[in-house]
Amino acid sequence: MGTERVEKDASIPICMNEAIKKIDLPYVSITYIEPIVYFEYKEGTELGFPEILKLISCAEELSNHKPYVTFADARVSINITNEGKRILSDIENMPLFRGTAVLVNNNLYKYAATLLGIYSRPEYPFRAFTSKEDAIKWLSSLSL
Repeated sequence: MGTERVEKDASIPICMNEAIKKIDLPYVSITYIEPIVYFEYKEGTELGFPEILKLISCAEELSNHKPYVTFADARVSINITNEGKRILSDIENMPLFRGTAVLVNNNLYKYAATLLGIYSRPEYPFRAFTSKEDAIKWLSSLSL
């Protein structure tokens, strides 16, 4: 899977001396600003069984094994395999996870993701957004 690096990221605003933690993997950069885990995927990423398990492990590590929500920037081409989808659809695989917001390119993707969420009925809060600010505001409203 490649090496991972944990560091502080000076480009993200720090609130009240809050430490910014970051892990870079070949397919995603993961940043944690309590209580949100931010996933910034690289173009052409394929998320299968091992990648999804690694993402969950990284999120739990960065959150110091406390409840968290996720923000996924999905404005690039990403493929989640059937095995990856099975892991994500079972909330028991993510005991500290409390919900996710996905950033998409436009309203068409937003509506498609919303419809998918309605029909697949995820066991956790899920919404798609075209605005990062709106997504973070919504994530902040979720209970941990």
